[in-house]
Amino acid sequence: MTSVSCLKEIDDPLVLDASVVVNLNATGFADRVLEAIPAGVFIPDPVVRELQQGTKMGHSDATDLDALLAQGLADTLKVPVSAHSEYITLVSGSSTSSLGDGEAATIASAFAMRAWACIDERKARRICSNRYKEVRVASTVDILAHPHVVGSLSEDEFSSALLAALEVANMQVQKQHMDWVVSRIDPARIANCLSLPRSIRQMNQSMTKAG
Repeated sequence: MTSVSCLKEIDDPLVLDASVVVNLNATGFADRVLEAIPAGVFIPDPVVRELQQGTKMGHSDATDLDALLAQGLADTLKVPVSAHSEYITLVSGSSTSSLGDGEAATIASAFAMRAWACIDERKARRICSNRYKEVRVASTVDILAHPHVVGSLSEDEFSSALLAALEVANMQVQKQHMDWVVSRIDPARIANCLSLPRSIRQMNQSMTKAG
């Protein structure tokens, strides 16, 4: 299986935003995914708090994260002192130019640590790329597509993991990853993956009916 991950060769740490944690939890294989990643994985404290707030709405991601932390597969992270000014800048300003606490903490921490910022949301990726060109940005799919992760799951498990992240967590898929992801999940289920472009869902639905 050819990898499309930008993380193919890494030894620098990964800093995960809440959306990435949610997506990984949804796969059902978050422990095996993180165990396979050959780098340190960190969750900023504001991201942890964001996930904890989700428990009020019935989400279990904070509990699932606690299990991953207990296994030593990830570590919490206080926003480095050297990143405080960047963090404040990112959460300030108009709604179009500012980010939530979790996304800001992820980017600011990655900037200070020279780490990868793992974020999926388009706005956060855009702001990060525009303001911090030296910060390397990865997505959930980049993590899942890492050769070590792919090798840690059977073909059926991997397909199930991708599909669950799409159906349950509405995982965002970057354009450069679209064909790779679609080719690895059941075509009959693509119509249920609402985070995929409508054109992709409709095209595969038509092909499935024709078949």
